[in-house]
Amino acid sequence: MPLFPRLLLVALLLSTPALATKTQSVLYPQHLSEAAIRNAESHEWARQLRDSIVANAKPWRDASDEDLWNMPFGHRITRSWMVLSDGVCPNCGKDVKMYNWKIDIWNHPWKVQCPHCAELFPKNDFAAFHRSGFDERGIFDPTQADRSLLVNLEHPDPSDPLHAFGVDDGEGYVRGEDRWRFIGYYLVAGLWRQGIVGGVRALSDAYWVTRDPVYAHKAAILLDRAADLYPDFDFATQGLVYEQKGRAGSVATWHDAC
Repeated sequence: MPLFPRLLLVALLLSTPALATKTQSVLYPQHLSEAAIRNAESHEWARQLRDSIVANAKPWRDASDEDLWNMPFGHRITRSWMVLSDGVCPNCGKDVKMYNWKIDIWNHPWKVQCPHCAELFPKNDFAAFHRSGFDERGIFDPTQADRSLLVNLEHPDPSDPLHAFGVDDGEGYVRGEDRWRFIGYYLVAGLWRQGIVGGVRALSDAYWVTRDPVYAHKAAILLDRAADLYPDFDFATQGLVYEQKGRAGSVATWHDAC
């Protein structure tokens, strides 16, 4: 199910007392979920499918409620459809065009990885920098962030010529005429697509085949926080595609997930 209807559903649940007391599924008939559970208990193929769905949701189930609540991000960092559409890795110099940068939000949070040399970018601790800029709503404000954190952790000495190599403050790492938007791309392809949209889907699927309320609880946290932030997003004024201003969309460009 697309994310926007899920956000709308959460908004309705939070704002309408009558809906908040509902006792059965609105979107899917409960008897189909019950049939899926029975099949998993009786048939090996169904059991394997259920186990695969549950395994897919495990990272979100195991995450703390606070970590899930902090996963949705604010609108004040320029979001980008790619790191550098016709670019190379600034470390090895090999072509890494379009969508070839690797992202693993669980093993390498706030990083993108070159598919050739496996180098991770940005070189600064962006998670710490991001947290340092939270305003009273828990939304990143670059004017409040601690810019002393913008250092290459592998080359912390200010006299080191690589001290600023690969450092991204959210608006990209600049070298010459090139700007690598590591974080801008990570927000779209990593946190949004993998973490939030992917997380809600994985958790809802796991709830569907288990009826375990933990999955619903975790999904609701993501949806609730995303709904807080969603009205501030406008990709046409805040996002980039091929290093050009986006034309339409909210968190991502119009033809992506919201």
